[in-house]
Amino acid sequence: MCGRLIFFVVALMSIVVFSCGKPSPQLPSNKGETVESKEANVLLQHNLQLAQKEDSVLKHYVASQDVAFSKSELGFWYRIQTKTQGSMLHDKDSCRFLLKLSLMDAQVVREEERSAVLGRKELLKGLEEGLKLMHKGERAMFIIPWYLAYGRKGNGAEIPPYTSICCQVDLYE
Repeated sequence: MCGRLIFFVVALMSIVVFSCGKPSPQLPSNKGETVESKEANVLLQHNLQLAQKEDSVLKHYVASQDVAFSKSELGFWYRIQTKTQGSMLHDKDSCRFLLKLSLMDAQVVREEERSAVLGRKELLKGLEEGLKLMHKGERAMFIIPWYLAYGRKGNGAEIPPYTSICCQVDLYE
C-alpha cells in the first residue's frame, strides 16, 4: 500500500511540475516559407525580370525620339511639351484633362476628356503620378511601362497584356 501511495505522489508531483512550464513558441501561420510563398517569390522574380527588360526597351525607344524625355523616379518617361505658370496638382486635387492614349506603335486606342481626383486610384498609377508633375494648362507626353499601366492582364480588347502605352495629356486650367 505504501508503494502505491509513493507512486501516486510521485506521479502527481510530475504532472504538476511538467504542466507548469511555458509552452514552446509557435511560428504564426504567415511566417516561414510555404509552397505558396515560394511560388509567389518565383512570380515576383519573373515580373521583376520582365520589368527590367521593358525598361531597357523603353530606354531605347526614348533615345530614338527626336525630342528629349526625362525618366521619373517611379519608372515612366515624360516630356512637358507646353509649359505654363499654372498651379501644380497634388493629392486630393480634382482635375480635367484631354487624354489621347496610344500604343507604342502610335496606334491611337482612345481619345477622351476625363476628370479625376488625384489620390483616389481613379487613374492608372503612371498617369496619376505624371499629372502631379504638370502645371494647369500644360501639355505633356507620358510613356508608361506596362507595370504602371494595365499590367499583366491588359484591359480587354484595347490594350493587350504586358503592353506599355503613350499618353498625350492636355491639362485644363
